[in-house]
Amino acid sequence: MTVRSPLSAIAAPDGTQSQARAGRPIRMLPVLAGLAGVIAAFCIVVAWFPSALWGTPIQGIDAPAHYYFVRKLLNHGPSVLLTLQSNDGFYPPLFHVCAALLVAIGGALGIPAFTGSMAVMDAVNCVWILGAGLLWPLGMLLLCRYFFRRASVVTRCILAFAVPVLAVSSGANPYQMLYAGPLLSYGFASNLLPFLMLATLHFMDAITDTRAERNERNERLLKTGLLTLLAFVVVAGAQPKMMFTYILVMLPFVLVRLPWKLIAAVFAGLAVCAVGFFIFAVNIYKNSRYFHPEQWFHTHKPAMTLPTSLTYAFSDGMVTGDPAKGLISFNVPTVAGRAMIALLVFAIVAAIAAVVMNLVPFVPRSKVVRGLGAADRPDVALGKDALALLLAFGFVLFVFECGATLTGAIPNVVTAVWYRNEVRTMTMLPLGILPLIAFAGACLDRWVIRVRNAGDDSVRGGSAMAASAEAGRTVVVSAETPSAVASHAVTGSAMTARVVASRAVSAICASLMVAVLIGAQTVNPVKAMMAESLTNAASLEKSDPNEQLTTAKFDALKRMVGVTGTDALIISDPLNGSMYATALFNANMLYPVYNPQDTIHGKIFGQVERDFASGDSATMLGNACGINPSQPTYFLTMGPQAPSLEFQFKAQFNQFHDAALIAKYVESGALKPVATLDLTTYGDYAADWALYQLNCPAR
Repeated sequence: MTVRSPLSAIAAPDGTQSQARAGRPIRMLPVLAGLAGVIAAFCIVVAWFPSALWGTPIQGIDAPAHYYFVRKLLNHGPSVLLTLQSNDGFYPPLFHVCAALLVAIGGALGIPAFTGSMAVMDAVNCVWILGAGLLWPLGMLLLCRYFFRRASVVTRCILAFAVPVLAVSSGANPYQMLYAGPLLSYGFASNLLPFLMLATLHFMDAITDTRAERNERNERLLKTGLLTLLAFVVVAGAQPKMMFTYILVMLPFVLVRLPWKLIAAVFAGLAVCAVGFFIFAVNIYKNSRYFHPEQWFHTHKPAMTLPTSLTYAFSDGMVTGDPAKGLISFNVPTVAGRAMIALLVFAIVAAIAAVVMNLVPFVPRSKVVRGLGAADRPDVALGKDALALLLAFGFVLFVFECGATLTGAIPNVVTAVWYRNEVRTMTMLPLGILPLIAFAGACLDRWVIRVRNAGDDSVRGGSAMAASAEAGRTVVVSAETPSAVASHAVTGSAMTARVVASRAVSAICASLMVAVLIGAQTVNPVKAMMAESLTNAASLEKSDPNEQLTTAKFDALKRMVGVTGTDALIISDPLNGSMYATALFNANMLYPVYNPQDTIHGKIFGQVERDFASGDSATMLGNACGINPSQPTYFLTMGPQAPSLEFQFKAQFNQFHDAALIAKYVESGALKPVATLDLTTYGDYAADWALYQLNCPAR
């Protein structure tokens, strides 16, 4: 036996340490590819973001509320963290806290964007870009990496770059949340959700790991449990309603991974939460139809036909159509959309194959499974992941279809927590699609490697037999029967066919991936139309002077605050655009949002509306003057309600547009026109624009 010197391992080029040093750069390649993918995704989001939103507010029915929440935090500090609503009710604060901190820090540093009247608007834009362009693609990368972390370096590099770019290629998320509403808090929570899902998966791994020593397992349980709890708190701080999506997507993993006792405990906890939520809803939101779900959302109409919604879902929103009919009518896949459909179908087939090969006990592994290049023994963990991903995608698709297409009691119940429409359920689509594609990519990688290795083993075996025969000058030409020789030939042909098939499938999938990555950035009508719509809405130059915010209204609100200051109370119909006065100029509007709720401290809103409609001067002045008695109280008229602001209960503000009623209060002296501010100079449409001061009695 030859004894090697200890130094020989160091000197040898194939020593362990040399191999470790050589392997470090290779192991870093997927990390660098992922970093490049996230940077590319960030650039895509920044390039898409409408430039018109810098310098003007987002004009959507929910936008003034988000600006108001940031203003409230800046004006009152942490004391209002849990009472952001205009009635001092709770609204999830994380998005607005980030925007307020950005304004405070940027203002302290003297950054121009955060020192002027548009500081709040620009900060909101920056936080949205941070969430959509950085947190979302990074979170999806880390989540999907969980399913391809054991693939080859090449596959990991490809998927690490592709997943972040795919995450921002769809119109479903994150762009939908800026376009619709905007639903900024919900969108921010959607961007954070992948981190919570990843933490939960690792927590489940720690729970089901029976091979580790007790101390090691307990330590891992503690770390992953705390990380999951932290992620849960962060996502809940962004939007607690996102927990419904979290439960929907993670429930399949609970079902296929955890022991039955823990599954029962999870369902018991969900049942308790469901009962508690029902009791809360019944007591807070009074309604006689709770036990008649077929009557819920009686005004709801399906937004999509079944073929349209299925096309949208399977193409991940990469569709086109007639812009005149609206985005929800788009039902023709683009080139990228067709490639995405093909990728998704392949991913579903691959996941089904993984379930069959690894979880179905009666599959004849000796022929069928080995013939496909799979391992001799089933990989149960792989099969469970495949089953969970298939179920998660199925759940997401079902909820989306219920919200977009289906009607009746069951869809009403299923989608109630998502407000019975397709807007919020669209954000789930990438959560069901991208992990499934990443998993399929890893499965394809395993198949290709095993087929290649099997072929190499066959070639090496044949070469060794030939070399041995040549060296020994064997007299016996062959000890095998003719049938055995034929069997080797057939086996070799079959192996060659499998190698060719694996390479062909890999090439097709790679081509489809490239088509999606490039095609989605070059031709994406959904994203383009969203950007165009936001740009048009942000413009102050509108053909309809009664729209929510125009050049004239912007100037009128600015001049108004110059007269009233930021402490005096101003009453006006928020749907005429006056609610933007708080966002733009920090005005103290009684109605800074379109839907002031009359719960908690909000009863005053309804009282002022009813008092104004009474026609009695003393009644009209009573409650309104008592809200902020140390400051003057004003009433603003600024045209009719904006046609683009649709609100089911907008009639509650009709009395603020009653010219005869206003004239009666002026005649009685209850309202005094502010002579120093003439708002009628903008044109004929502004003939009734005026600022009045309430003649409040001395207190």
